[in-house]
Amino acid sequence: MAYFVVQVRSGKEIEVKEMLKAVLLRTGESMVKAIYAMETFTEIVRNEHDMIDLSALKTEDISDHLYMKRIQAGLSNLRAACDNLKVYEDANSLKLLNSYKENIRELSTELREARKGARKISSVLSGYILVELNVNFHYFPDNLWHLVKSIPNVAGIPSKYNIPQEEVDAFFTQVDVSPEVEMQLDELLSHEEIQDTKKEMLHEANTVIGTEEEGELLESIDSLETTLSESLNEMKATVETSSPLRSLVERCKALVRRKRQSVILPRTLFLSLYNEIEIQNLYPATNADDFLHRLKDWIFRHSNEVRME
Repeated sequence: MAYFVVQVRSGKEIEVKEMLKAVLLRTGESMVKAIYAMETFTEIVRNEHDMIDLSALKTEDISDHLYMKRIQAGLSNLRAACDNLKVYEDANSLKLLNSYKENIRELSTELREARKGARKISSVLSGYILVELNVNFHYFPDNLWHLVKSIPNVAGIPSKYNIPQEEVDAFFTQVDVSPEVEMQLDELLSHEEIQDTKKEMLHEANTVIGTEEEGELLESIDSLETTLSESLNEMKATVETSSPLRSLVERCKALVRRKRQSVILPRTLFLSLYNEIEIQNLYPATNADDFLHRLKDWIFRHSNEVRME
Protein backbone atom coordinates (compact mmCIF):
# COMPACT_ATOMS: atom_id res chain seq x y z
CA MET A 1 0.00 0.00 0.00
CA ALA A 2 1.04 3.63 -0.49
CA TYR A 3 -0.04 7.01 0.86
CA PHE A 4 -0.22 10.28 -1.08
CA VAL A 5 -1.06 13.84 0.01
CA VAL A 6 -3.69 15.85 -1.87
CA GLN A 7 -3.90 19.59 -1.23
CA VAL A 8 -7.41 21.01 -1.00
CA ARG A 9 -9.00 24.33 -0.14
CA SER A 10 -8.80 24.86 3.62
CA GLY A 11 -12.10 24.04 5.31
CA LYS A 12 -13.20 21.82 2.41
CA GLU A 13 -11.39 18.62 3.46
CA ILE A 14 -14.50 16.65 4.39
CA GLU A 15 -16.49 17.76 1.33
CA VAL A 16 -13.62 16.76 -0.98
CA LYS A 17 -13.27 13.39 0.75
CA GLU A 18 -16.97 12.56 0.41
CA MET A 19 -17.16 13.74 -3.23
CA LEU A 20 -14.05 11.73 -4.11
CA LYS A 21 -15.55 8.63 -2.50
CA ALA A 22 -18.70 9.10 -4.59
CA VAL A 23 -16.72 9.54 -7.83
CA LEU A 24 -14.60 6.46 -7.15
CA LEU A 25 -17.73 4.42 -6.44
CA ARG A 26 -19.44 5.64 -9.60
CA THR A 27 -16.41 4.93 -11.83
CA GLY A 28 -15.66 1.57 -10.22
CA GLU A 29 -12.08 2.60 -9.40
CA SER A 30 -10.81 0.06 -6.84
CA MET A 31 -7.24 1.28 -6.49
CA VAL A 32 -8.03 3.49 -3.48
CA LYS A 33 -8.21 1.70 -0.13
CA ALA A 34 -9.11 4.69 2.07
CA ILE A 35 -9.31 8.49 2.13
CA TYR A 36 -8.46 10.37 5.32
CA ALA A 37 -9.68 13.87 6.21
CA MET A 38 -8.88 13.26 9.91
CA GLU A 39 -12.27 14.46 11.15
CA THR A 40 -12.91 15.48 14.73
CA PHE A 41 -15.81 17.26 16.37
CA THR A 42 -16.79 19.68 19.09
CA GLU A 43 -19.93 18.92 21.09
CA ILE A 44 -21.53 22.29 21.88
CA VAL A 45 -23.54 22.51 25.11
CA ARG A 46 -25.62 25.69 25.22
CA ASN A 47 -28.26 25.14 27.89
CA GLU A 48 -30.07 22.64 30.07
CA HIS A 49 -32.15 21.40 27.13
CA ASP A 50 -29.15 20.18 25.13
CA MET A 51 -28.55 16.42 25.15
CA ILE A 52 -24.84 15.75 25.54
CA ASP A 53 -23.65 13.07 23.13
CA LEU A 54 -19.95 12.24 23.37
CA SER A 55 -20.05 9.09 21.21
CA ALA A 56 -17.96 8.71 18.06
CA LEU A 57 -18.85 10.43 14.79
CA LYS A 58 -21.56 8.67 12.79
CA THR A 59 -22.48 8.75 9.11
CA GLU A 60 -25.46 10.98 9.83
CA ASP A 61 -23.17 13.49 11.59
CA ILE A 62 -21.13 13.85 8.39
CA SER A 63 -24.35 14.13 6.35
CA ASP A 64 -25.63 16.90 8.64
CA HIS A 65 -22.28 18.69 8.35
CA LEU A 66 -22.36 18.58 4.53
CA TYR A 67 -26.00 19.69 4.51
CA MET A 68 -25.13 22.80 6.55
CA LYS A 69 -22.16 23.49 4.29
CA ARG A 70 -24.49 23.45 1.26
CA ILE A 71 -26.86 25.90 2.96
CA GLN A 72 -23.92 28.20 3.80
CA ALA A 73 -22.74 28.06 0.18
CA GLY A 74 -26.26 28.93 -1.00
CA LEU A 75 -26.42 31.88 1.38
CA SER A 76 -23.05 33.17 0.17
CA ASN A 77 -24.17 33.00 -3.46
CA LEU A 78 -27.48 34.76 -2.73
CA ARG A 79 -25.76 37.55 -0.76
CA ALA A 80 -23.30 38.09 -3.60
CA ALA A 81 -26.19 38.23 -6.07
CA CYS A 82 -27.97 40.79 -3.85
CA ASP A 83 -24.88 43.01 -3.78
CA ASN A 84 -24.67 42.91 -7.59
CA LEU A 85 -28.36 43.82 -7.97
CA LYS A 86 -28.23 46.84 -5.68
CA VAL A 87 -26.80 49.02 -8.46
CA TYR A 88 -29.99 48.57 -10.52
CA GLU A 89 -33.23 50.43 -9.81
CA ASP A 90 -35.61 49.08 -12.44
CA ALA A 91 -38.75 47.22 -11.35
CA ASN A 92 -37.55 43.76 -12.44
CA SER A 93 -34.27 44.10 -10.57
CA LEU A 94 -36.01 45.32 -7.41
CA LYS A 95 -38.48 42.43 -7.62
CA LEU A 96 -35.62 39.93 -8.02
CA LEU A 97 -33.72 41.57 -5.16
CA ASN A 98 -36.69 41.17 -2.82
CA SER A 99 -37.02 37.54 -3.92
CA TYR A 100 -33.34 36.91 -3.09
CA LYS A 101 -33.77 38.57 0.31
CA GLU A 102 -36.72 36.31 1.09
CA ASN A 103 -34.65 33.27 0.07
CA ILE A 104 -31.85 34.47 2.36
CA ARG A 105 -34.27 34.73 5.29
CA GLU A 106 -35.61 31.23 4.63
CA LEU A 107 -32.16 29.68 4.30
CA SER A 108 -30.93 31.49 7.43
CA THR A 109 -33.83 30.03 9.40
CA GLU A 110 -33.11 26.60 7.92
CA LEU A 111 -29.44 26.88 8.93
CA ARG A 112 -30.29 27.90 12.50
CA GLU A 113 -32.59 24.90 12.84
CA ALA A 114 -29.99 22.55 11.35
CA ARG A 115 -27.34 23.77 13.80
CA LYS A 116 -29.48 22.92 16.82
CA GLY A 117 -27.98 19.80 18.34
CA ALA A 118 -25.54 19.39 15.45
CA ARG A 119 -21.89 18.72 16.10
CA LYS A 120 -19.23 21.16 14.95
CA ILE A 121 -17.11 18.95 12.68
CA SER A 122 -13.70 19.90 11.32
CA SER A 123 -10.49 18.36 10.01
CA VAL A 124 -7.25 18.42 12.00
CA LEU A 125 -5.37 18.09 8.70
CA SER A 126 -6.22 21.60 7.50
CA GLY A 127 -5.82 22.02 3.74
CA TYR A 128 -5.00 18.39 2.98
CA ILE A 129 -6.40 14.88 2.69
CA LEU A 130 -4.52 11.57 2.57
CA VAL A 131 -5.23 8.96 -0.10
CA GLU A 132 -4.23 5.38 0.68
CA LEU A 133 -3.82 2.98 -2.22
CA ASN A 134 -4.04 -0.79 -1.90
CA VAL A 135 -1.05 -1.15 -4.23
CA ASN A 136 2.48 0.04 -3.52
CA PHE A 137 2.96 2.69 -6.21
CA HIS A 138 5.99 4.97 -5.96
CA TYR A 139 4.27 7.70 -8.04
CA PHE A 140 0.69 8.97 -7.91
CA PRO A 141 -0.99 7.17 -10.87
CA ASP A 142 -1.97 9.48 -13.74
CA ASN A 143 -5.39 7.89 -14.25
CA LEU A 144 -6.22 8.36 -10.57
CA TRP A 145 -4.97 11.95 -10.54
CA HIS A 146 -7.30 12.66 -13.47
CA LEU A 147 -10.25 11.66 -11.24
CA VAL A 148 -8.97 13.48 -8.15
CA LYS A 149 -8.37 16.81 -9.89
CA SER A 150 -11.94 16.76 -11.26
CA ILE A 151 -13.24 17.22 -7.70
CA PRO A 152 -14.09 20.86 -6.81
CA ASN A 153 -11.73 22.51 -4.28
CA VAL A 154 -8.78 20.21 -5.05
CA ALA A 155 -5.69 22.41 -5.42
CA GLY A 156 -3.05 19.86 -6.40
CA ILE A 157 -0.53 17.41 -4.99
CA PRO A 158 2.51 18.74 -3.07
CA SER A 159 4.55 15.77 -4.31
CA LYS A 160 3.94 13.07 -6.91
CA TYR A 161 5.92 10.64 -4.73
CA ASN A 162 4.36 8.52 -1.99
CA ILE A 163 4.96 9.27 1.69
CA PRO A 164 7.60 7.04 3.33
CA GLN A 165 5.94 4.44 5.56
CA GLU A 166 7.84 5.55 8.66
CA GLU A 167 6.47 9.09 8.24
CA VAL A 168 2.94 7.74 7.83
CA ASP A 169 3.29 5.63 10.99
CA ALA A 170 4.64 8.62 12.94
CA PHE A 171 1.81 10.85 11.69
CA PHE A 172 -0.97 8.46 12.70
CA THR A 173 0.70 7.98 16.09
CA GLN A 174 1.03 11.70 16.83
CA VAL A 175 -2.11 13.23 15.29
CA ASP A 176 -4.83 13.99 17.81
CA VAL A 177 -8.40 13.69 16.55
CA SER A 178 -9.97 13.33 19.99
CA PRO A 179 -13.19 15.36 20.24
CA GLU A 180 -13.79 18.48 22.32
CA VAL A 181 -16.66 19.94 24.32
CA GLU A 182 -17.67 23.60 24.18
CA MET A 183 -19.53 24.77 27.28
CA GLN A 184 -21.35 28.08 27.15
CA LEU A 185 -21.16 29.66 30.61
CA ASP A 186 -22.05 33.05 32.15
CA GLU A 187 -23.05 36.18 30.32
CA LEU A 188 -20.45 38.93 30.55
CA LEU A 189 -21.32 41.68 33.01
CA SER A 190 -21.08 45.36 32.13
CA HIS A 191 -18.80 47.61 34.17
CA GLU A 192 -21.79 48.97 36.10
CA GLU A 193 -23.06 45.46 36.83
CA ILE A 194 -19.63 44.41 38.08
CA GLN A 195 -19.47 47.40 40.46
CA ASP A 196 -22.98 46.71 41.80
CA THR A 197 -22.18 43.02 42.31
CA LYS A 198 -18.94 43.87 44.12
CA LYS A 199 -20.80 46.17 46.51
CA GLU A 200 -23.38 43.48 47.29
CA MET A 201 -20.74 40.81 47.84
CA LEU A 202 -18.60 43.11 50.00
CA HIS A 203 -21.61 43.93 52.16
CA GLU A 204 -22.32 40.20 52.52
CA ALA A 205 -18.67 39.51 53.39
CA ASN A 206 -18.77 42.13 56.14
CA THR A 207 -21.59 40.21 57.81
CA VAL A 208 -19.52 37.00 58.04
CA ILE A 209 -16.12 38.37 59.05
CA GLY A 210 -13.69 35.72 60.24
CA THR A 211 -15.47 32.80 58.59
CA GLU A 212 -14.57 30.60 55.64
CA GLU A 213 -17.48 32.16 53.75
CA GLU A 214 -15.85 35.59 54.03
CA GLY A 215 -12.71 34.29 52.31
CA GLU A 216 -14.75 32.75 49.51
CA LEU A 217 -16.67 35.98 48.96
CA LEU A 218 -13.52 38.11 48.89
CA GLU A 219 -11.95 35.68 46.39
CA SER A 220 -15.06 35.94 44.20
CA ILE A 221 -14.88 39.76 44.34
CA ASP A 222 -11.29 39.65 43.08
CA SER A 223 -12.27 37.31 40.24
CA LEU A 224 -15.02 39.63 38.96
CA GLU A 225 -12.46 41.85 37.23
CA THR A 226 -10.57 38.84 35.81
CA THR A 227 -11.69 37.29 32.53
CA LEU A 228 -12.08 33.56 32.06
CA SER A 229 -9.23 33.65 29.53
CA GLU A 230 -6.87 35.32 32.03
CA SER A 231 -7.75 32.85 34.78
CA LEU A 232 -7.29 29.91 32.41
CA ASN A 233 -3.87 31.17 31.30
CA GLU A 234 -2.81 31.56 34.94
CA MET A 235 -3.73 27.91 35.58
CA LYS A 236 -1.87 26.74 32.48
CA ALA A 237 1.25 28.45 33.79
CA THR A 238 1.11 26.33 36.98
CA VAL A 239 1.46 23.07 35.03
CA GLU A 240 5.06 22.02 34.44
CA THR A 241 6.14 21.69 30.81
CA SER A 242 7.20 18.07 31.32
CA SER A 243 3.93 17.12 33.06
CA PRO A 244 1.64 14.60 31.30
CA LEU A 245 -1.23 16.98 32.20
CA ARG A 246 0.23 19.73 30.02
CA SER A 247 -1.20 18.62 26.67
CA LEU A 248 -4.77 18.37 28.03
CA VAL A 249 -4.67 21.71 29.84
CA GLU A 250 -3.06 23.48 26.87
CA ARG A 251 -6.00 22.44 24.67
CA CYS A 252 -8.41 24.39 26.89
CA LYS A 253 -9.52 27.63 25.23
CA ALA A 254 -11.66 30.45 26.58
CA LEU A 255 -13.69 32.64 24.24
CA VAL A 256 -16.67 34.97 24.12
CA ARG A 257 -19.62 34.40 21.78
CA ARG A 258 -22.43 36.97 21.75
CA LYS A 259 -21.46 38.37 25.15
CA ARG A 260 -21.40 34.89 26.69
CA GLN A 261 -18.29 33.25 28.10
CA SER A 262 -17.45 29.82 26.71
CA VAL A 263 -14.72 27.29 27.25
CA ILE A 264 -13.54 24.53 24.90
CA LEU A 265 -11.80 21.52 26.44
CA PRO A 266 -10.86 17.96 25.42
CA ARG A 267 -13.56 15.36 25.94
CA THR A 268 -11.30 13.32 28.25
CA LEU A 269 -10.77 16.33 30.51
CA PHE A 270 -14.49 17.19 30.47
CA LEU A 271 -15.30 13.65 31.65
CA SER A 272 -12.67 13.97 34.39
CA LEU A 273 -14.20 17.20 35.69
CA TYR A 274 -17.85 16.11 35.59
CA ASN A 275 -19.36 12.74 36.42
CA GLU A 276 -22.20 11.16 34.45
CA ILE A 277 -24.99 12.48 36.69
CA GLU A 278 -23.54 16.00 36.65
CA ILE A 279 -23.21 15.93 32.85
CA GLN A 280 -26.91 15.22 32.37
CA ASN A 281 -27.77 18.03 34.83
CA LEU A 282 -25.02 20.42 33.81
CA TYR A 283 -27.15 23.55 33.54
CA PRO A 284 -28.08 25.99 34.90
CA ALA A 285 -25.64 25.39 37.83
CA THR A 286 -22.46 25.51 35.75
CA ASN A 287 -20.64 28.83 35.54
CA ALA A 288 -17.10 30.07 34.96
CA ASP A 289 -16.17 30.02 38.67
CA ASP A 290 -17.42 26.45 39.03
CA PHE A 291 -15.44 25.33 35.97
CA LEU A 292 -12.25 27.05 37.15
CA HIS A 293 -12.62 25.55 40.63
CA ARG A 294 -12.98 22.04 39.18
CA LEU A 295 -10.02 22.52 36.84
CA LYS A 296 -7.81 23.88 39.62
CA ASP A 297 -8.71 20.95 41.87
CA TRP A 298 -8.07 18.45 39.06
CA ILE A 299 -4.62 19.94 38.31
CA PHE A 300 -3.71 19.89 42.02
CA ARG A 301 -4.81 16.26 42.54
CA HIS A 302 -3.17 14.89 39.42
CA SER A 303 0.03 16.90 39.91
CA ASN A 304 0.40 15.31 43.35
CA GLU A 305 -0.23 11.85 41.87
CA VAL A 306 2.49 12.42 39.27
CA ARG A 307 4.97 13.52 41.95
CA MET A 308 4.21 10.44 44.06
CA GLU A 309 4.95 8.18 41.10
